Amino acid sequence: MFITSVTAFIIGIYAEALNAFPLKLIIILLPVFVCLAGILLKKKHRAALPFILISFMLIGALRIGIVSTYLQPVDISGDETIYEGLVVEASPGVKIVRISKPSGPEGIRAVYRTTENIGINDRVKIFGRLKELALTYNNPHTMSWRWIKRLEGTSCEIRGITVSVTKGKNYIAAWRNRLREKIEDSRSKHTDIIKALTIGDTTGIDESTRTLFLRTGTSHILAISGSHIGIVAAFFFFLARIFFRMSPVLRYRGDDTRFAALLSIPFAFMFMVTAGSGIPTIRAAIMITVYMLSLYFERGRSILNTVALSALIILLIYPHSIFMPAFQLTFVSVSFIILFTEKIYPVIAGTNRTIRWLLSSMLITLSAMLGTLPVVIYHFHGINPLSFIHNLISVPLMCMLAMPLSLAGAVLPCGEYLLRLSGEILSLALGILEYLDFGYIYPVVRPNLFETVLYFALAISLLFINRRYVKISLACLLVPLTVIYSIFVYDQRFLNKDLCFNVIDVGLGESILIEAPKGMRILVDGGGSYKGQYDTGKSVLTPVLLAKKIRTIDYVINTHPHGDHIGGLFYIVKNFDVKHFVTGKYFINEGMFLDIINILRIKGVPVERWETGDLFTFNGMHIKVLNPGHETTVEDPNNASLVLRFTYGKRSFLLTGDIGSEIEHKLVLSGIVTKTDVLKVPHHGSRYSSSECFLNAVKPDLAVISVGSGIKGLPSEEALGRYKRFSVPLLRTDKNGFIRICSDGEKIRCNTTVNSR
Repeated sequence: MFITSVTAFIIGIYAEALNAFPLKLIIILLPVFVCLAGILLKKKHRAALPFILISFMLIGALRIGIVSTYLQPVDISGDETIYEGLVVEASPGVKIVRISKPSGPEGIRAVYRTTENIGINDRVKIFGRLKELALTYNNPHTMSWRWIKRLEGTSCEIRGITVSVTKGKNYIAAWRNRLREKIEDSRSKHTDIIKALTIGDTTGIDESTRTLFLRTGTSHILAISGSHIGIVAAFFFFLARIFFRMSPVLRYRGDDTRFAALLSIPFAFMFMVTAGSGIPTIRAAIMITVYMLSLYFERGRSILNTVALSALIILLIYPHSIFMPAFQLTFVSVSFIILFTEKIYPVIAGTNRTIRWLLSSMLITLSAMLGTLPVVIYHFHGINPLSFIHNLISVPLMCMLAMPLSLAGAVLPCGEYLLRLSGEILSLALGILEYLDFGYIYPVVRPNLFETVLYFALAISLLFINRRYVKISLACLLVPLTVIYSIFVYDQRFLNKDLCFNVIDVGLGESILIEAPKGMRILVDGGGSYKGQYDTGKSVLTPVLLAKKIRTIDYVINTHPHGDHIGGLFYIVKNFDVKHFVTGKYFINEGMFLDIINILRIKGVPVERWETGDLFTFNGMHIKVLNPGHETTVEDPNNASLVLRFTYGKRSFLLTGDIGSEIEHKLVLSGIVTKTDVLKVPHHGSRYSSSECFLNAVKPDLAVISVGSGIKGLPSEEALGRYKRFSVPLLRTDKNGFIRICSDGEKIRCNTTVNSR
């Protein structure tokens, strides 16, 4: 009952965070359902159960609603001034400042992006402007960083420079700095990993090491979480129990275990503080504390209830944690370890000690891997089926040997020898991981919420298959539902008869995913930035493609090789199965373009060059190339953009790349542009495109523009005015988010992801 109630509480948080129901309505309904639940519970009536669950749902909705609803309104005037405040959270690149001066925004939490050595409890003065948090890309199947920050209670950002920093009396930070210096001065190997295992500092770990841990499914070792704090608490628990067992009275009464559990709690919190007191470590410490208290009060029999209580406490403090991978992975893995152990461990309990230890270790790692499978795939898009082998080696070496030795070496006087020994153990573990670095599958299609719930329902049902009602549920509900859903997904993927254009929000760039009839998939451009500092292919396109169950792309088309169109394509052609790559007539000496050509050659993907007059037909869809022509030069890559007209049944779609008015006039004079149902606005709405003669020739019923912040004047007021004068409805990715336009050849349907976050 308690687990079900906590689940209802979580559903309430989830529903309120996504839909933002009126808080007043929740406040009115909550006491009503609580009173009804109390009355029915007092009468021991079964009808009390739904009222209890609804009450927990409303409490969850109220908890997350309070944070987002009561964010202080801020007058963002845009004027530069000096802001003073206290740093309440700190990471290598981002600080959260609680503003104390000036009086207007006093008390609010604001993001300050800096790599300076500023820690928690430091007081800072910043000269700059207060702005709203920059809106991140608004696409389905992705989570907005701005939205998460609002759930945490942060809605603003200070953009400026640091005037002064007054170091606070932070004894914890001083303690951690001393440990860091001792580790760095120890001359041990892999000090970067030692710092990650002891003080939670992962900034020094290079990308190749991170990739190795990711590919082998051992990334959790680098992030201090429940396993690390659990090992520390267990170590002191067993030491304390040995001490208390020296007393015959305590041992006879069984109080040795109770007092040992109580005594181990402070050590868990000491390690939490040493590790930086990040939200994941705080969650882990709370979880360990609840478990130890359950042992003290002799309530440890129902360990699942203990886990549920831990989740409830954490979500009451940090309700946004439900959306964080660390929270999801921790509780799902622990729950599956408990369930699998209770059902399977009795089978291996009779074997000898060595075999029992080996089998139980495999059982724990396998159950954690199976339990977290959909969560890992959803967040990280890859999985290593052999990760349980890697963890069987890495966890004992790194967590049970290297981490305690590193902690002892960092804390104890003359501990350099222990740190060096820890470094040698880490060298051994990394060498084994490098040798066993195989089996990683990437990318893997992402499960949605329904698929994840169905997976968990099937997995848990198989564990309890011996129960009669479970067999009935499997036979009559879960198995038929799985079959029907699989047929539905296959039908949508390979037997669909619609042509759909998905204009992905990539900021000031462009990327369009075309879902053609009978499962054909075409990606036109990949977004990106001119500076190339953000990999749009990895962070924006990949989640969208995998959520749509796409690992194979029939055609990747690059209209022209500017960074905002080609930037994300390198990651796509490297990691996805691309059948054909298409460019215009250009072949220029530009870094990103040449990198893509090289990876295409390595993978054996054919490169095609399309030009004016080319015509292609795929499953009833016709593609006609309108530009570039034979006479087009590549001096201006924008004007050399591929211009493609898609025709399906009676409907047409015109993709124009970044052509300017010169090419527009040429297309009009040649007579090859005619009435079009849907127009992709040329060059992000530049004033030098979307000319009147072009719009008069195309006469679109709908126009779509891919645009974002970054360059002043895009889109231009002149271009927007021309669409308004021609009475053309205009959709924009910066205002409407992800835009999906579908047609069956007769009618056109349009959906957008409105910026509600």
